Amino acid sequence: NQKNPIPVNGPHVIVATAQTLDNRIVKRGRNKEFLEDCRLVVFDEAHRSIARTYTGILEALGLPRDQRQDSSFLIGLTATPYRGHSEEETHRLVYRYGGNRLDTGAFPRDDPEFVTRELQSTGVLAQADHGTIEGGVFSLTDTELVEMREKRMPWLPKRVEREIGADTNRTRRIIKAYNRHIRDLGWPTLIFATSVDHSKALAALLNQSGVVARPVDGKTHPSTRRKIVEDFRAGQIEVLVNYAVFREGFDAPKTRAIVVARPVYSPNLYFQMIGRGLRGPLNGGNERCLILNVRDNIENYKRRLAFTDLEWLWVN
Repeated sequence: NQKNPIPVNGPHVIVATAQTLDNRIVKRGRNKEFLEDCRLVVFDEAHRSIARTYTGILEALGLPRDQRQDSSFLIGLTATPYRGHSEEETHRLVYRYGGNRLDTGAFPRDDPEFVTRELQSTGVLAQADHGTIEGGVFSLTDTELVEMREKRMPWLPKRVEREIGADTNRTRRIIKAYNRHIRDLGWPTLIFATSVDHSKALAALLNQSGVVARPVDGKTHPSTRRKIVEDFRAGQIEVLVNYAVFREGFDAPKTRAIVVARPVYSPNLYFQMIGRGLRGPLNGGNERCLILNVRDNIENYKRRLAFTDLEWLWVN
C-alpha cells in the first residue's frame, strides 16, 4: 500500500519484498518501467526462488529460467542452499543460479556437516547442545494424509496444529522443560509454538510463573512486534513465543536457547529456525546454544521429524 517509488537520475537501488513485487509487477503490471534497466538482482532466502511466485517475479525482472548472455546478474543468498530431501528440486535451484556457488572451494569439503563443523570450530557458529521433550500422539485424516504427501508440506495442517497446541499435558511438559533447563540460567529464549493460541498459552503460563514472556504471530501489529523484538534484544523480555513469524530474517544474536514446539518436516525450515540461536562469538552470538525439540508421534504419517536427521549436529 505504499506510494510508487520516485525514479531518480543515475544508478539506484530498490529494496522490496517478494510479495510487493508479485503484487505490483506480476499481477498488476505496474512499475515495470522502473525496473526495465535492472542489471543486478540480489535474492535473499534464495532457497525459495524456484517456487512459482518467485519464478514469476524473476522472469518479470528479465531473468528467465535459462540464464542468457544478456540477462541481468542474479545473486542468491541463503544459509540452506538445497531443497529439503528433494534432489530434483535442489538441481533446479542450482540450475536457477547457473550452477555457480560463490563458496565453492572455501572449505576442503563442501558437504554441510563438514562446513558446519568448520564454522563451529572457528566460532562463527555456536556449538549445539540438545534435548528432547515428550510430545503427544496424534493422527491425520485420510484427506490430510493425501495433502501432506502430494504437497510435501513442511509441517502439519492447521487443524492438527490446533489440536496439538490444545494438548494441555504437552504444554505443561514444555513449561517444565523450560523451568528445568533454562529458567535459572536466565538465557534469552525463542520458542516456536504450534498455533496462535498455543503461543499465547505458553506466554501466559510463563508470565504467571514470573518469567517475562511475550507472544508474537502474523497478526501482531508491526509496531507492537518491533517493540517486543527490541525489548527481547535489550534483555527486558526473557522469552519470545512465536507462531510462524521468526523462521527467517529474525536477528537477535544473543538468543541462547531455542525450543521447537511444533512438528517440522523440512530440513531447510528447521535449520533456518534453529539458526536464530546458532550465531557464534565471532558472529555476535554465544559459544553454545541449547536446542530443545518436542518429539511428537503422528502415528499414521511415516515421515521423520526434521531434527532427527541432524543427530551429527548435537554430537560434540
